[in-house]
Amino acid sequence: MNKLILALLLFVLVSCEKETEEVNHRIIKMEDFKEISITSEKHYFEEVINPVSIDLIGSKVIISEAYRVPEENPRIHLINSTDWSYDKAKGKYGEGPLELIDASSFFEGESSDTFWAYSMNRRKLVEYSITDATLLGKSEWKMTEPMMNLWFFTRATDSTYLGISREDKNRILEFDLEGRKIGGYGEWEKVEDRSNLTENQLSTLNDSWFKGNPDQGLFLRVGLRRDRLEIFDNHDKSFTIIDGPDLDIPPFELIDAGGVEHLYIDMEDPYRYGDAVVTESYIYALYRGVTQAEANKTGIIAEQIWVFDHKGKPLWNLRLDRSIIQIVVNEQTNEIYGLTTDEDPGIAVFRIPEELL
Repeated sequence: MNKLILALLLFVLVSCEKETEEVNHRIIKMEDFKEISITSEKHYFEEVINPVSIDLIGSKVIISEAYRVPEENPRIHLINSTDWSYDKAKGKYGEGPLELIDASSFFEGESSDTFWAYSMNRRKLVEYSITDATLLGKSEWKMTEPMMNLWFFTRATDSTYLGISREDKNRILEFDLEGRKIGGYGEWEKVEDRSNLTENQLSTLNDSWFKGNPDQGLFLRVGLRRDRLEIFDNHDKSFTIIDGPDLDIPPFELIDAGGVEHLYIDMEDPYRYGDAVVTESYIYALYRGVTQAEANKTGIIAEQIWVFDHKGKPLWNLRLDRSIIQIVVNEQTNEIYGLTTDEDPGIAVFRIPEELL
């Protein structure tokens, strides 16, 4: 009897392990999208110098500045989306307590009137009040040693973080709120004719942004140099990988540095996805498709948003009337906000087409 129970237990454990490795694959073509052109209204704020990231918490649009803006300038700006007025600045530049050098991403704080800013440069989170006027944060949390190789991460549940590393065998890593690693999900597939690539080299080849929606339990690896969008369902730890329209692996070379071969992708190859957002019904993915040289020459970075359902089915290609970087979706007002890439950058506001409502 004991042997039978043990055998059944092992069967269940193996079955569960297989479920966590489930990977669905979809290949898409441009013809799969229905094209819709949408126009925008731009809001300019003289306080904002060189915005690089945008988010939405409640009715507040949160913008971060590039790390290279003058040190006397704040790193973060809060904008009222209700009337498009400038609210206040946050983020005192510095390396001391409650200060930061950069703000790479944001997520909700411990209460409705706070938010966290992730400083990738100093590997810490700083919590800010939405209501008070001080530039300093109210608390901070320094990342633990097991988290030091993370590139991007975010709150996943009340008790966990999810993130991605540029040097790990897994696509997505999971940590508890104390910073202890508790899981790794999805292993890299080998590249045809290049089976010698290491896990770290494969991770670099699949360099991505990382976005998600804790309420939906869906998180995304957003391909920076490949036409690849990876949907991770945190409920069952499964992946849906969307490849295409370009299925080619970007050209790269291996360069020895101190006895270790690092993978470098050809800079003449176009950048692919620029950002993505998960909403209650859809995935909005900002697509670039231009090289850095082209972007530097024209100022055009991204003029398309590809819309998928939560299973990765391609639905619409929203053609934009202006170039943007980074997007956020306001589901209460049915609007998309994006940072413009013109000489006087601001916020472009697009109405979501009726077809999507």
